[in-house]
Amino acid sequence: MKQILFFLLLISNTFFSQNISFIYELKDLAHKGVKTEYYYLDVLGKQSVFRSEKAREADSLMQKNGYWQSRKPTFENIYSFKNLISNKVYKSVTHPAMYDLYYINIDDKLNWEILPDKMKIGEIQCQKATTEYSGRNWIAWFDPASPLQDGPYIFYGLPGLIVKLSDDKGDFDFNLIEIKKSDKNNMFYLRKGKEISWDVYKKLQSDYYNDPFAEVKARSIKTKVGDANGNPVNISFKEITESIQKQMKESNNPIELDKVVKYP
Repeated sequence: MKQILFFLLLISNTFFSQNISFIYELKDLAHKGVKTEYYYLDVLGKQSVFRSEKAREADSLMQKNGYWQSRKPTFENIYSFKNLISNKVYKSVTHPAMYDLYYINIDDKLNWEILPDKMKIGEIQCQKATTEYSGRNWIAWFDPASPLQDGPYIFYGLPGLIVKLSDDKGDFDFNLIEIKKSDKNNMFYLRKGKEISWDVYKKLQSDYYNDPFAEVKARSIKTKVGDANGNPVNISFKEITESIQKQMKESNNPIELDKVVKYP
């Protein structure tokens, strides 16, 4: 954490033309056992992208090789990009079957309440703030000495960088663990895809749950199932569908709690 503090002080004395990555550890406490993943907030000037380490690697490969790396058979829930000059924030969505890209304009206003409470996280003196977003109450601890007014996922707008962020239900807990500077452009800006509404997004999820192979059939795409080594596996679409449906039910705990899809 001392290294993070030093880096934040260094950033405060430089322009934001450099590509900086803030790495957060996300503890998903909603399921049995604690699920931990790493997420990157890649910042370049007043623009940023927030996504999982795996999604970031997939974007890098897509930019380099022109093809998508296989992803989980569920919708990517925690992926966003921001333009803090225009104050535009978007949730990015990748269809798990066809890899079609969509985005949703997040126009919810984050009404932050900055509180006098202070807490030292590692070597960083942080201040407390709270807000409500999409059915959850959030508690943030931010560094008022940092010039970066950004944070995990769609959260930003505090007078400093968000170091820790959690919801009061205890489902999500983001913690800043590392900062890296890079000479390369790690933003990986690709096509944004098609803009959709929340209702369309929910319908995409429902349709995929009901028939994960509907788009494959509609586009007359030939498919085959293989194991990790690429060897053919005899398994029915019915079995695969049931497996995908089970995974979708088990992971059905989005940050946007008021927009959750109720699967049968």
